Amino acid sequence: MATSTETPRIPSRRGGRFLGFLAVGATGLVVNQLAFWLLTDVFGLYYVWAFLLSTQFSTAWNFILLERYVFGGRRDGRWTRLGWYALMNNIWNVASVPVMYAITTGLGVSHLWANWFVITGMTLVRFAISNRLIWGDRSGRMDAAGVVPGVRQSTWSYDVHGLVRIASETPLPELERFEVPALLEEPDIEVTVSNRGFGGLRRRVSVTESDGEVTYIEHLGRFGFAAKIDVETLSRIQVSKLLRRSPHVAYTNVVEPVVRWVLVRKGYILAHAACLQIDGHGVLITARTDTGKTTTCLKSIREQGSGFVSDDMVIIDPEGRALSYPKPLTISSHTLHAVKGAPMPAVTRAALQIQGRLHSKFGRTVGMAIGNINLPVATMSALIQMAVPPPKFHVDRLIPEAEVVSSLDLDRLVVIERGDALLRELDEETAFEILSDNTEDAYGFPPYPRIESSLTNGHVETERSIRRKVIGRLQAVQLRTPDRNWFERLPELASGITVPFVGVEVVRVDETGDVMLDLTGVGAEPQPADGDVLAPEPQAPHGDVIVLEERVESTASRFAKLSTEEAEEVERALSGALALLQKVSDILDEQSDREAPAVSGLLASVRSLRDARITQGKG
Repeated sequence: MATSTETPRIPSRRGGRFLGFLAVGATGLVVNQLAFWLLTDVFGLYYVWAFLLSTQFSTAWNFILLERYVFGGRRDGRWTRLGWYALMNNIWNVASVPVMYAITTGLGVSHLWANWFVITGMTLVRFAISNRLIWGDRSGRMDAAGVVPGVRQSTWSYDVHGLVRIASETPLPELERFEVPALLEEPDIEVTVSNRGFGGLRRRVSVTESDGEVTYIEHLGRFGFAAKIDVETLSRIQVSKLLRRSPHVAYTNVVEPVVRWVLVRKGYILAHAACLQIDGHGVLITARTDTGKTTTCLKSIREQGSGFVSDDMVIIDPEGRALSYPKPLTISSHTLHAVKGAPMPAVTRAALQIQGRLHSKFGRTVGMAIGNINLPVATMSALIQMAVPPPKFHVDRLIPEAEVVSSLDLDRLVVIERGDALLRELDEETAFEILSDNTEDAYGFPPYPRIESSLTNGHVETERSIRRKVIGRLQAVQLRTPDRNWFERLPELASGITVPFVGVEVVRVDETGDVMLDLTGVGAEPQPADGDVLAPEPQAPHGDVIVLEERVESTASRFAKLSTEEAEEVERALSGALALLQKVSDILDEQSDREAPAVSGLLASVRSLRDARITQGKG
């Protein structure tokens, strides 16, 4: 087993330090607020510039008190600590400008309150960085560049199904299940940690390609996020020393994209999809990022006994054979209700409330927005994940009885989406495009968009060809629900049975290709027991399942009989009911899984009536 050297922990005064940090921060808030008020209301400075300038006063004030009373800083290195502390504060403050602008301009909140909210929200992250990086180097913990002085570098070895072998000078937690004591053959990818060649500060992100290597360097140069990749062979990766202290960013932002294209060169694809073994069938589940693949996997495993292959990425060969890629599951805010019974301490569960939201899709969206205004978004992501690590757990920690399946043949592709209930078969081209788009959606973070063409190196069509062969072997369906309970339908879909939802209107395609709508919740035709023959029952005037166009026409004709005032009153009532039901559905979705489907059925029905009225009104 590969080993690493444990570094001494900061003395166990962390709780006292945090309280002291809060006390100093409270006084700093007063100083900041006073300076902000003087600059805006007395001197008339624009509030954004006043926000940035007032921070300099509170930064100096806080540093003096922290240095003297909280961390007990020594004289030597004081100016260096001040420089890093000021740099940290200013990076965070510049990053918070878009947030403050949205609060004040978009939400109409007073600029004084907005300033208070933003400053307070940064306290936890600032403490973690200060405690671990700026004042945490007296015990040989690490220097300002993020490296541990005098500690021998360790090597971690990973063997991914014998296809990709990785030797790394930084741990790669997502590949923990593939860790081996040593590689028996030459590695396909070597990851080294060094600041050599990354230079210093710069105004903009630098992307260069020469001599078969692509280099990506953010604003802080060697002190921030930087990486160099041999794009000719994809065999060598160099990352800056900061990323050794943020291994999740090192893997997700740098290593995984390289692994993806190494696999393509070997005749495999790395698809953005979950994969389960359900009743002996291999089911591939794909969706946009943060739709609910992890929640679906956990519920299916816990309540239906499904076998776990992967929840985020899966390796697939052209013959439709899937190989496990069991990265730790990221528990986001909407996944918490799916792990209520998981064996974990109460403190860990409470911390998930913060971690899950910080590392949610919203958090990544904010990060991408920051990156679009020329800020070091990957560096900031690394710092955030150093301070507040992403909530990642292996599936058998959340569900101890979970069975991890190493490989299986795929039978079905299920595309899950949120929205009005819908179940329909997908043609091969549509399924191919959806899986392609969802895979690309997983690689929207820096530096991938800027170095993609260098990494692919002419193999885009190779990957698409493999993906198309895989899709051609699978039966694909689109499954949309308003309550995120996709897992309830998976056993039926795995067996190739597509019956309408119960209690929720469902659009589907019948054998003749007509679009059908289940309004009653009765569902499919009753099936005879063994040896029995069911006599056909007379069809009701409107039947259990009717053509969608007939339903829309019938509803619209009813609205047409109303006066203008009555129709508008009905529309307002339906819109109000829809808003209330949506609120109830959201609350139940977080608290209980039992009542949510019933509310979702009402929600879908009311939305159908409202939409029919709007369509009729426009006509």
